[in-house]
Amino acid sequence: MKVYKLKINKVKILVKSLILIILFSYPLFNQHISGIYWRHELIRKEINKLKPQVSNIKNDNEKYGGKCGLGIMFDLNDNWDKLSQRQKKILSNALSPLALQSDTIIGRFHIYFDTTGLNAPALLDLNSNRIEGTWRQFIDSVGYYFNHSWSYFVNELGYEAPPLQAGNSYYNIYIEELYSLYNPLYGETVFFESDRIGNYNPPRYSSYIRIDNDFKDLRSEGIAGLSVTAAHELHHAFQLGSYGYRNGDIYFYEITSTWMEEVLFPDVNDYYQYIRTVTNNPKGQFLYPEISFTSPWWGVSYSRGIWGKYIQKKFSSAVMRNTWNYFRQEQAINAMDDALLEVGSSFRNAFLEWTIWNNNTGPGSDSSKYYDDVKDFPQMTTLPNVEYISEARSFSDSVEVIASVYVPVCIMKSISENCNTSPQMKVIVTNLNTIASSGSKYEFQYKLSPSSFVGSKSLSNGINVGLIVNDPGNWSTQENVPTIISDIIVFPNPYIPDKSKPLIFRLPNASKETATLSIFTSSMDRVINKEVNVVSPTFEPIISWDGHDDNGNIVTSGIYFYVVTIDKKDYVGKIAVIKK
Repeated sequence: MKVYKLKINKVKILVKSLILIILFSYPLFNQHISGIYWRHELIRKEINKLKPQVSNIKNDNEKYGGKCGLGIMFDLNDNWDKLSQRQKKILSNALSPLALQSDTIIGRFHIYFDTTGLNAPALLDLNSNRIEGTWRQFIDSVGYYFNHSWSYFVNELGYEAPPLQAGNSYYNIYIEELYSLYNPLYGETVFFESDRIGNYNPPRYSSYIRIDNDFKDLRSEGIAGLSVTAAHELHHAFQLGSYGYRNGDIYFYEITSTWMEEVLFPDVNDYYQYIRTVTNNPKGQFLYPEISFTSPWWGVSYSRGIWGKYIQKKFSSAVMRNTWNYFRQEQAINAMDDALLEVGSSFRNAFLEWTIWNNNTGPGSDSSKYYDDVKDFPQMTTLPNVEYISEARSFSDSVEVIASVYVPVCIMKSISENCNTSPQMKVIVTNLNTIASSGSKYEFQYKLSPSSFVGSKSLSNGINVGLIVNDPGNWSTQENVPTIISDIIVFPNPYIPDKSKPLIFRLPNASKETATLSIFTSSMDRVINKEVNVVSPTFEPIISWDGHDDNGNIVTSGIYFYVVTIDKKDYVGKIAVIKK
């Protein structure tokens, strides 16, 4: 019996050993499953054991994913004290740097790498194939882009440099195969409880960085991927080492690091993958505007790097740096508010303007007024059209805190019309509650009426609107009423209908030879809707109207609204008609 038990135990040991060998050697046989994938799986497994006891662990789908491993590092460090000594030892070993073959020092960085094998770095050719034997050139590029990023952060943007790990004179970078189909990482910034420095509150950490060895099969391949990874991951090191660690604000770490890629390397545009699909359909912020700005989900936080682009263009990049200075004393939302107060704004006002920027995107958008590359952005996702026919009506929905929904309202004359032929205004409903926890959702009712009601505001198109909610101080509505958006010169105005002297609408430069002209009375009754020819479309293009309605009658005296649609853009304004 003892011999039998002994044999069973040997078999169990052998089986376990084989499983471990397969798990940790499989990456050697399959380039699509990296060693870091298995290490992250191990971390998830150990942290998941705490979930029955710990309430603040986020869903894996929210925090783990995207281009870097910050989410999993945050959960590991946030729950470090709850782990057993055995778990700590397992996870410390899993995240310890690999023993690589070679190393070199370039500027401020100590770079560790292999020259042969799975982890050996290489440049890519024009067909995205590895050029074996180019490890030296790759390492030199790592040194260049990381040193350039460090210098830019400190000397140009004014950030405080991070501390080095104990006993080191240089910042450590490790190069290995990080890519897997299941988690295609560009890089990750690694920090442990043992890397904690001083007695800061919030705590600060020294760190080291892992990056991929060729950036093959990623959205930005080769040197392009390397450059944005240097900016992204190194800024995480600056954040953690000089400004502090706040688990609840992980969204702001990712917003800032993604934005920083654009600051240093604006031609790469790696962040496009988080705002749009390959067919230019919306993703991230443009698909989920109703998700809290403070959500830890990487699917929206990376896309919100455009918040940094908005802040930089509207104010200056110094506002983002000053936010990190305030971050040392307070949560990110309050830090942003204080930094914006310094430039005469506030988080509330800036957020509302940002929602308008995000509503003006696509090929026909104004890049001088909004984002520099706004023409490459997708269109904002909207709720279903709401039809308004000159009588009181309302619609209801819900939105998370610090988030918005966009609602097209079609202003129609009768039920026989439709949204394709009617003027349209966009309503943006925003919940600005910064106290409730991220993900908290609140309902609202939006009312439209031809007459005023309690709490309503009157729009310039004659419609009265108002929001019915329990906490009106936390809400805001913005309506892009057509009459305040006009890039058309109309003359003569006032207009006296005369067959020999039509009303002229001079348009911006146009690519189309026809435009749609719609004219409405002050009570939004349509008097004309037709396709008209554009005269001289490439040089001061114009269209004209002779003052007659769809039935051939000269319109009566009064104030009229016009909508000119050309090149998928609406131009709206008002005119005065005086009948002889």
